[in-house]
Amino acid sequence: MRLFHQIGLGLVAAAVLPLSTAGFGVVAWNERALEREVKARFDQTARHAALAIASDVEGRARLLTQVASMIAWDKLTDEERHGALALLRGQARATGARLYPESEKQDGEPPIDEIEPGVNATKLFANVPLDRARKEGQSAMVFAPAVRREGKAEIVAALKIAGGVLAFHQDLGLQRQRLAEVRAGDEELSLFLVDDEGTMLLAEGREPQPSKEAQAAIRSRVDGRTRRMRNDHGVVLAGFQPVGGLSWSVLVEEDASLAFAGPRRMRLVTLSATFGAVLLAVGLAFLLARRLSSALERLAAAARRVGGGELDAKVDVHGSIEVRSLGEDFNGMTAELRRSRDEIAAWNRELEARVEERTRQLKEAQAQLVQAQKLAALGQLGAGVAHEINNPLAGVLGHVQLLLQTHPKGDVDHNDLRAIDEAARKASEVVHNLLRFSVQRQSAVPTLVDLNRLATETLSLTRTLLDDQKIELELALDQERPRARADGGQLAQVLLNLVANARTAMAKGGKLTVRTGRVPGGSEAFIAVADTGRGIAPEIKDRIFEPFFTTKDEWSNVGLGLSVSFRLVEEAGGRIVVESEVGVGSTFTVYLPV
Repeated sequence: MRLFHQIGLGLVAAAVLPLSTAGFGVVAWNERALEREVKARFDQTARHAALAIASDVEGRARLLTQVASMIAWDKLTDEERHGALALLRGQARATGARLYPESEKQDGEPPIDEIEPGVNATKLFANVPLDRARKEGQSAMVFAPAVRREGKAEIVAALKIAGGVLAFHQDLGLQRQRLAEVRAGDEELSLFLVDDEGTMLLAEGREPQPSKEAQAAIRSRVDGRTRRMRNDHGVVLAGFQPVGGLSWSVLVEEDASLAFAGPRRMRLVTLSATFGAVLLAVGLAFLLARRLSSALERLAAAARRVGGGELDAKVDVHGSIEVRSLGEDFNGMTAELRRSRDEIAAWNRELEARVEERTRQLKEAQAQLVQAQKLAALGQLGAGVAHEINNPLAGVLGHVQLLLQTHPKGDVDHNDLRAIDEAARKASEVVHNLLRFSVQRQSAVPTLVDLNRLATETLSLTRTLLDDQKIELELALDQERPRARADGGQLAQVLLNLVANARTAMAKGGKLTVRTGRVPGGSEAFIAVADTGRGIAPEIKDRIFEPFFTTKDEWSNVGLGLSVSFRLVEEAGGRIVVESEVGVGSTFTVYLPV
């Protein structure tokens, strides 16, 4: 493809893309705006219809309740009761009305009916909610679930009165009139009255049945705002609203193609205007490309020379100001390429030096790992030594106990034997703690660990080291003895690592504080180790838990203590929080689930 054509196509793309983007952007924005308006209209229609039906049914119920409560039913004759029932049936526009006298359970007094001629009273009042009406008390109208029988939707209501229970049967023809009034003026709209299970009770509009997806949404109790759904004929726009407290919903549907006819017409007009602008841009682009192609071809030849490695090549292009400026820029580019080539060579030399430095660091890390393995072997050796010492100590304790039995209080040797017994027990306790710390499990065994006891037993292993460094130990243990769920051995290792870290920070002495407690109102317990050492610099605080990172002196430069502690606490479902100030000290708080 010639340069002329390439430039022409490039300019066409530069002109077409903004125009196309703007055109499609306008179409998309208008479609979204119109779609929001259409959905808002659907939501408003559903709310209007639901409010109209709820007002009609609940208003009729209030009127019946007021009128029925003013009649002394228990003092009326049967003829007067029939007349009162007829009055109420007429006001409610009901198919039938029935009175269940309160004495029915006592002497079998039958119910009194007032129904339209030729109507079967047994079927009419088959599902009267008598128990619910008696339970709700007087002046509380209750409704049975609406049913659809012989193509008509029906509902039965019950009202507790002083003389018994009134029941009213009514078809929902009046509610269909309400739907028709709301739909008036929009022939494409379909309105449905459905129950909470999505079963259709009434339909008004083009479609005889609501979409199955909308019925499923009503059953699932999802948000009723208008959205696209599918029915047997395609995609519809559907939304629904609940009808008061009647366990009904009004569903509004319309074919999506009809609902969004306006946005489609706007899209066609906008795209036609965009296409005309694109054709004009194409003609102007190719005209400009022809003027530039001759100078650019000479520039392209010079660029090929530079691509072949001739970075000293220069181009002298005559023509307009823009073309001369392009030639000067090209010459500047070749000079920059020469400078870049020199910089790359310098970077290569620096990269080699960095590789050598990284290799040295890796060797040091390997040496640190070997040191960590030696420490692990030393721990195993300590466990063996603890076993060997524990057996003779058990013998010493046994014999001392026998001697104490033969040398009671007052005996000249009793106090010496008691001192031997106490010293042997202390030695046994230290050996026991050392043995428990040295045992390494393949996997953690979480139990409820007494944090006070763990701190006391574990710190007994380091008390001599703390005294030698003139470090004052303070135990601030919660009196409620907090417990946490963790592996006791691993938690002891974490505590020893934190104490060792604090000892290193207080090489010239200081104060070490160990606190336990439980987070108020939470589900965590904590154990905190605070020192008065040199603190942690802010620039390295985020790196202290990295493996092999250490600021200690050469002999202990392992850098695994805090990293191992962080991993063990994280595996136990806990966390470590660090607070430090340079020159003041540091506090490591271990939070664990209870």
